[in-house]
Amino acid sequence: MTTTTGYMFDNSTDEAARQLRFLGEILDSGTRRILTEIGLRPGWKVTDLGAGAGTLTSWLADQVGPGGHVTAVDLDPRYIPAGANVTVRAGDIRTMELDGSQQAVVARLVLMHLPEREQVLAQLVHALAPGGAIVVEDWDCTWRDMIRRSPSPRATQLVEQFQECLQSFGESRGADMGWAKRAQEAMLRLGLMDVESRIESRSWYGGTGICLLHRSNSIQREPQLLEAGMTHEDLAELRQVLMDPELVLSGYLMHSTVGRRPSPA
Repeated sequence: MTTTTGYMFDNSTDEAARQLRFLGEILDSGTRRILTEIGLRPGWKVTDLGAGAGTLTSWLADQVGPGGHVTAVDLDPRYIPAGANVTVRAGDIRTMELDGSQQAVVARLVLMHLPEREQVLAQLVHALAPGGAIVVEDWDCTWRDMIRRSPSPRATQLVEQFQECLQSFGESRGADMGWAKRAQEAMLRLGLMDVESRIESRSWYGGTGICLLHRSNSIQREPQLLEAGMTHEDLAELRQVLMDPELVLSGYLMHSTVGRRPSPA
């Protein structure tokens, strides 16, 4: 595979809208819970980094109300809905300067994809107001014990081969599949306070949740999976397996790590 850097997926592909919708359905409830726990309230300024389909952005805009503001950032923000208290910015966070004095910054499934993740994290912390919170959420994709039930040994083989090929592609793009485990330490080194990490996953039957996301990913990155050794027949069979209710998969382990910028004494 060609070695380059950048996000593993592309919002301009035909499959992207479905992929982003599945991500929101899997992840939004957990992120909303974290943000509620850190005290999200009307009037806050919040940045939603890697906003994707904008489902979290829209929820944030409702929560902060007309007195608050949400900045949604994505390389390709075509799916993010506009709003009276929403600014949509297209660009690469590695070269983008954020407005300061944010009460919260959310980076979900972003830093794991960037070789410059720790420099970007420092930049995000700098954008926080004193006392402001950063929420970093990334999957630990090094945890591979995902199959809770399989309809056949062949189904198990296909799921495992797909995971291996997709993650190898991600690594060739500069992704770090185990970064999530180090996010808390990185935040502590930056001097953040009250740094905590929550680790969660859940199971999904074929045709739901993570299984639909894997199916979508297999379509969006079919050329790279073929290059990695899967065949057209393998992929067609894999997609059938991922719709089989006899299959039960756990999602990746999601590390949700929160820290606050210290306030002046």
